[in-house]
Amino acid sequence: MTATVKLYLPQRILEPLNYPNGDSSVSLGTLEQISPASLTRTELVSLFESSTDEYVGFVDAPQLTQADLDQLLALDPGQLQAGVCLLPFSASEPLIQTYQTLPPQAAALAMNPLPHAGILIRKTDFLSLNHLPDSLDPLWQTLILLAKQKVPFQLIETETPLTVESNHPGSLPELAPSLPGPDRKWLLDLLRGYNPQQDLPSITSSADATALKAGLLCLHDYLDESHEYSQSVQSQGRHGAGDYWHHIMHRREPDYSNAKYWSRAVGYHPLHDELPTAVEPLFEQYAGLSHVASWKPKLVQNKRWLLNAFVDCCQECENSQDPELNTFARQVQWLEMLLLLQKTSHDAISS
Repeated sequence: MTATVKLYLPQRILEPLNYPNGDSSVSLGTLEQISPASLTRTELVSLFESSTDEYVGFVDAPQLTQADLDQLLALDPGQLQAGVCLLPFSASEPLIQTYQTLPPQAAALAMNPLPHAGILIRKTDFLSLNHLPDSLDPLWQTLILLAKQKVPFQLIETETPLTVESNHPGSLPELAPSLPGPDRKWLLDLLRGYNPQQDLPSITSSADATALKAGLLCLHDYLDESHEYSQSVQSQGRHGAGDYWHHIMHRREPDYSNAKYWSRAVGYHPLHDELPTAVEPLFEQYAGLSHVASWKPKLVQNKRWLLNAFVDCCQECENSQDPELNTFARQVQWLEMLLLLQKTSHDAISS
């Protein structure tokens, strides 16, 4: 029997579009909220409990083209083989790489997929959570808890991804963040409870497994707790991932001189050879802004990324308060931390 899908989108997105109400495996529901991320726990639970479809899905986007909507309605439910299915938007390579490379729970903790993909959740898997705790982000929390319960995740990539724009720079981590407020306590509790030994398939480097937890805490601005884990594996691991996270943590405090000390402790890391290629699209994007483009020869020399040059770039952002340079640096930092999480995870299980 073919699965059926109830797909919810904000009413404001659907109003200018044409959509049928005929027989289809995918039907549409409207949300009064500006975004699915605004759903409360009670509202989210109610949508699943009242649904007669096998999957309940959500798409969050500032706007949607008619072609995107038609593509969503033409989704073949026969493709849906997992409890959670993600439909990546265009330009969402970081999401795809993260969910292909990291173990499921680490991936869900690292990135909230809602700004980067459509999300479909099997009703029976959602209801298996029994009691969803209160939080200001119950949909993301649901995905993390499902990953913790070993519910399979599936990326559904198509030849023509949805043309929805992915994550906006404004939602990326700050270069020098403040401690998150109590509204994120639910996330901190899940990060504290994260056990790499239960998530990674087979650990061969316990130091790198510990560094993975340090990285997740650092990514979400819990710098003091990240510091405890990274410092506990100083000078350990296949490529010193703990020292690299220690470097990033101090750079974000910001304690620039200490960050440079730890970059020397890191020495060479394979990411130094990969970051120039990963960041090249950003250099191209900012090529017309000389005060940003001038950093390229400082950051990349002999095709290798220079950690201390990026420390200088972050310090310049703090001193100048230049919005373009700050946005560029935050985008670079986001790529750096996601790629380092992937490298750290790989090192933890490499033979």
